[in-house]
Amino acid sequence: MSKWFEQAAMGRYVAQKERAFFAQYAAAGKMRVAQLGGSWLEPSENIVRVPEDVVMKADAMAWARGALDMLLLPHSHEYGGCPLRSLAEASAALQAGGRLVLTGFNPHSLWYASGWFDGVRLPERRHCLALPDLKRHAQALGFAVEYGKFMVYLPPVKGGGAIRFWQGLEKAGDRWWPQHAAVYGLVLVKQAAGVHPLPECRLQTDEAPLVLGAVRVSDSGG
Repeated sequence: MSKWFEQAAMGRYVAQKERAFFAQYAAAGKMRVAQLGGSWLEPSENIVRVPEDVVMKADAMAWARGALDMLLLPHSHEYGGCPLRSLAEASAALQAGGRLVLTGFNPHSLWYASGWFDGVRLPERRHCLALPDLKRHAQALGFAVEYGKFMVYLPPVKGGGAIRFWQGLEKAGDRWWPQHAAVYGLVLVKQAAGVHPLPECRLQTDEAPLVLGAVRVSDSGG
C-alpha cells in the first residue's frame, strides 16, 4: 500500500492531496490520536502510529473502549479483510465525541476500469465502499458526518507529464461531477448512543481480544 503512494507518480499526487485533508485535523496537541497505516502521511510525532508504535490490524484493533479522541484511517480499512468490521472497531476505540478521519477510494470513479484495484497498488474493488454505503454503515454505528471532501479528478495516468496535462480536470470535476472523484475524505463524529453490531463482519473466534489502554507518547524535549 505505502509503496504506491511513495513511488508511483499518481500515488505521490494522491498522497499530496490527502495530506492537505488530514492536516486540518491531525494536529494532535493533548488529544489521544492514533493512525493506522499511511506512513506517507508524514504524521506528527505526537500521533501513535500503527504498525510503527504498536502492531494491530484495522479490522482487529486492540485499543481499550473509548481509549482514543481521534483515529486516522488513510485507506487502512480498505486493505483489511472487512471494511465494515474496521468501522465497528473504530467506533469502539473512540470515546463519545471522538472523531474518525478517513479516506477511501471511490469505486464509481473514472478509475473503475483501470485495473489498479488489484490489492497491490490499490485495494481490491470489493473492499472499496461507495460513499453512500459507507455513510449508511457509519450512521448505523453511531457516527454523524461532520465534513466530507472529494479529491482527485484526473484519469488513472502514470507519468508526471500526463498528470500535468490533465490538471484542468481538477477544477472542472470539483464543480460538475464531484461524485466521480477518485478519492473521498470523511470526518465522522462518534455520538453518545450505543453501537449496533454488524452481522456481516461479526468475529468468528473464541479467543479473548487483546486490550490496550491509551498510549502516551513522550515529549521529545524530555
